[in-house]
Amino acid sequence: MRAGRSSRPCTCYSADRVFTVPTKQRLPAILKESRRYQNQVSTRLAEQIQAALWELLGGFQAADGASKGELLKDVLRETPQAVYGGLLGTLMRLVFILYAEDRGLLSDDPIYQGHYSVSGLSERLRDESARYPDTMDQRFGAWAQLLTLFRLIHDGAAHGSLKLPARHGRLFNPDTWDFLEGRREEAGTFDRTRKLIPPRVSDGVVFRVL
Repeated sequence: MRAGRSSRPCTCYSADRVFTVPTKQRLPAILKESRRYQNQVSTRLAEQIQAALWELLGGFQAADGASKGELLKDVLRETPQAVYGGLLGTLMRLVFILYAEDRGLLSDDPIYQGHYSVSGLSERLRDESARYPDTMDQRFGAWAQLLTLFRLIHDGAAHGSLKLPARHGRLFNPDTWDFLEGRREEAGTFDRTRKLIPPRVSDGVVFRVL
């Protein structure tokens, strides 16, 4: 025990909490309410994930149409289940990054914060949506920024004061779901030096997902 602290046990586990207090304040009732709240939170999260998945799917359907069917042709023919995996994986990437940024686990360098961070991108898109609400689905660039950040997290980066350690792993590996980058099915690992033309997923889609 720390000096000055009472040695009396926590009232959450006292006999009074179980037997003598009003029913709603007893431990079984508290636990029941906690489980009910957890179920509500889980349901809301599931609804948000489903909505984000549908939004991202619509964005890729539009991007596939803009490419005249070339964007998703190979993946739909060879491994159609990878489309769902890639879209869900994108949401998992975003959750990971936002969690890490919120806790200061990624770079606090101004270059990262101003040009790469998901939280910074979200703020910028929110501002643009307020000023240009009718043209968000005709703007492009946010998806390319996300792809660049996914690469930086996987491969690492060091430039001046900006330093990001390589984290590797399947989640951020650009070869896991190559269609996210607009790449066609290829044998072996993709040449990182090749120029890519990212899918035309609109800024409006990215904003609504975030």
